[in-house]
Amino acid sequence: MGELKRSPIDKAIKIISKKWTLNIIRDLFCGKKQFNEFLKSNPKLSSKVLSDKLRQLEQDELIEKIIVSKTPLSIEYHLTSKGSNLNKILYELSGFAYNECVDESTHECTENSYKLTKEVLNIKD
Repeated sequence: MGELKRSPIDKAIKIISKKWTLNIIRDLFCGKKQFNEFLKSNPKLSSKVLSDKLRQLEQDELIEKIIVSKTPLSIEYHLTSKGSNLNKILYELSGFAYNECVDESTHECTENSYKLTKEVLNIKD
């Protein structure tokens, strides 16, 4: 069991299982780039926590911070190639949610969301 804890998959799970991480990465795949866009998309996420999460995602090399302009200060966040590699994981998670975690009342909405997720993540059949 000790060997499994040091496996690459354990490291990956440790990185992406942190609270808010997948929400922020999902938002980046959906075209959100700025601090306030992340806050608007995740109303329960505080500014302080978002700052910490963005910093951690930079350290994990999943995102990069780009200063668009200094006056007025404008910063955007983008997925790195390493972060972009999470697209298939998000797609599979979306598929699991669609197939296993919905009730009939939300089925149509979830089906549309699943198709959109496939487009946003650029998943080819």
